Amino acid sequence: MTDIQKETKPQGSKIARSSAARLAAVQAVYQVLGNNQSAESVISEYRLHRLGKPVDGQEFVTPDGVLFEMVVRGVYDRMNALEDMIIAALQKSNKTKPSEPLLMAILLCGAFELLDNQEVDAPVILSDYLNVTHAFYEQGESRLVNAILDSIKAVIRHN
Repeated sequence: MTDIQKETKPQGSKIARSSAARLAAVQAVYQVLGNNQSAESVISEYRLHRLGKPVDGQEFVTPDGVLFEMVVRGVYDRMNALEDMIIAALQKSNKTKPSEPLLMAILLCGAFELLDNQEVDAPVILSDYLNVTHAFYEQGESRLVNAILDSIKAVIRHN
């Protein structure tokens, strides 16, 4: 097997690749929010330098590139509508909009997928974004993410 074949060979199960794509999408959306970059420039950077590449010498599951791109582009293209959905859900819970861009990136990606990735069951989407939240936060942020995404799910999904 050549080096090129090794690089393009998917690593991990479909579920693991989807989870890795969601994590990478959150990180990319965080970068879009923090650096005011376009979705295309961030996607290009991730494709060239991050997706499926070792970090500090450690190998990770290769993310599903199609899902990664769909989420990053979708959040970028629908940013205002997604923020409105999140704010409405926050108001129902008497909460304010998170000031932390990473938390907002998690909510934006989760809201986008609940809205636009109808072929994936909502509990799968919720679970993955809760896992992403747990990867970065140790306090009550996961409860907030769960409540907000569950509220959005109740409005737009029936599964």
